Amino acid sequence: MRIASITLVLAVFTASASGLEGYTVPGVETDEILMSIHVWGEVRNPGTYLVPVEADLIAGISAAGGPTQQASLGDVSIVYEDFEIEYDLHNFLDAEGDPVPDLHPGATIYLRTRSYEWWKEAIDFTYKIVVAVNLIWIIFDR
Repeated sequence: MRIASITLVLAVFTASASGLEGYTVPGVETDEILMSIHVWGEVRNPGTYLVPVEADLIAGISAAGGPTQQASLGDVSIVYEDFEIEYDLHNFLDAEGDPVPDLHPGATIYLRTRSYEWWKEAIDFTYKIVVAVNLIWIIFDR
């Protein structure tokens, strides 16, 4: 037990000393280093996830359950402390885009809502208002 904890401390110290701050060592047995990322917006399960060091944008979105039907895959942001990357995942999926960007510790992936989705909500709201006004008119007209 003591040897395993010493080995884990050495692994964490080695990762820190080699410039791998922000990465997590889940266990000595797995030989896998994970990093923490955040996924927000139009994904099935937004939140913070631990993903492998080699993870790219698709792996990050997949960790959150994938995009919703309302997601704009053509307008994906990857935000870091110092900079932001805008990526068109839709073009990549059509085999026309740039390679998928790799993720780094602390990345925040944000999938926006498609621009025409708010129209659907506005039309639905307007429809409900018209129905309510019609019901009131029918009730008071009698």
